[in-house]
Amino acid sequence: MAGFSDDRDFFQLNRLKGYNDAVFAIVATILVLPIRKLEQDSGPKETLWNLLETKWEHIIVYLVGFSVICAIWESHVNRFRILSHVDDVLVWLNLTSLLFTCFLPFCVNLEATFHSKHTPIILICCDLMVLELLEVAMIFYSFYHDELLTDEVQELPEVQMRERRNYLFLKKLTNPVLYVLAGGLSMVSTKISWVILVLVIISPCINRLLGFIFRKCMNIYMGGGDFDRIFGNYIETERVELFSDGAFAIVSTLLVLDITAENFPTVDEVNENGIETMLANMWREFLTFCGTFIIVALLWFTHHSLFHYIRNMNQVMLVINNLSLSFMGLTPLLASIMNKFGGEKNESEKLAVRCSAVVIFSASLCQAIIFVIALCKGQTHLLQNASPSSSPRTHNYLAMKMIILPLISALVFNASFAGRSATYVVYFTAVFATPLIFVMLKICFGRGGYDILHLTIEPDFETFAPTTRRPRARISRKDITTNSQPIAV
Repeated sequence: MAGFSDDRDFFQLNRLKGYNDAVFAIVATILVLPIRKLEQDSGPKETLWNLLETKWEHIIVYLVGFSVICAIWESHVNRFRILSHVDDVLVWLNLTSLLFTCFLPFCVNLEATFHSKHTPIILICCDLMVLELLEVAMIFYSFYHDELLTDEVQELPEVQMRERRNYLFLKKLTNPVLYVLAGGLSMVSTKISWVILVLVIISPCINRLLGFIFRKCMNIYMGGGDFDRIFGNYIETERVELFSDGAFAIVSTLLVLDITAENFPTVDEVNENGIETMLANMWREFLTFCGTFIIVALLWFTHHSLFHYIRNMNQVMLVINNLSLSFMGLTPLLASIMNKFGGEKNESEKLAVRCSAVVIFSASLCQAIIFVIALCKGQTHLLQNASPSSSPRTHNYLAMKMIILPLISALVFNASFAGRSATYVVYFTAVFATPLIFVMLKICFGRGGYDILHLTIEPDFETFAPTTRRPRARISRKDITTNSQPIAV
């Protein structure tokens, strides 16, 4: 077993993990860019309903593609569980993997645009297959240079280490088989291919089943914790938070494209009407930008409030969280259709409000479902200070946060069936009033925050987890020298 005395460079994982999370979050969220041009493809008199009828396949491909990319990200996260360090070779293999990951938005847009052709789906499957092959190469390299592995893995006997490696290779068989089937059946029907690709989303559950069967057939014992590390269906909550925050941040910045690109005043318009007049005429675009940003901020706020109390995530919760993020990623599309059809006092305006309400309802409902699942799982997935038995006030406060957005979006959806003149006003009134509702809720349940303060000051050692961050060393000026000889710092 090689030690750290050789001349090769070894690097910590944190920066590479953060870079991976950022790339995957960007790749997943920019899938919406071709869809947000939906309103640009319409004529001046075309209705939103007719436009959506011609583009609904694009939206379905976006939702599936977003979830598949999130599933691939989960595979990358699981690979880092066996590593303690990386070297230059692993870094470049990882960067090559990210290269093919960044190519996926082009493949997905090609499939959405030419969904009747089989070449785009084959291109997607080939790209995903290369990603799996690179994963296998990185696993093989890590076990060959076992000084990169965690101490727990290095301490295993050679036979058991080989078994763990074979288990990981077995885990990598599921997705390639699905890609081969999807690519081959695309010659028959692309819809069947997409149904097979949907199975990639739940591939961690399939891998866990395969690992259990393989362990029984080979009569190999593996402890529950060790089995979960290799075939587990959970990911550290911190990584999920980082990935989700990246998606929220990117979507928030994409919203400004409507007023900085598509609807930006031209030189001729400014020379003809004056810059002040042009800015005044953009009041609807500014209103939509502020309103849509508030929607994303509200979804992030409820997501942040929820994950503050989540201890562990299982595969079902991960899939639902990815689905929530995919709906949240549609908000740039909502901004585009509101700019195009909002304020016209016709059926297209009402349909635009209903689409926005459905997207907000779906994204927030997924968050509420995660809360319900964690509540049903108990203290293994939800912190004790959020349980109804230990801290009912904090629990009720969190439950009310989870209910507000689904409830308000449902009310706005129903209000869109009223008079045409009220729909646009009701929508933005609800958007700007919702933050005030959260403030009032804080005033009513404000004492619930003291439970968190109490946990910080007098921690319950069954639920309190100390921070993993290392304190930064502080070096004073008098420590710079020893025996009057300067020390390089």
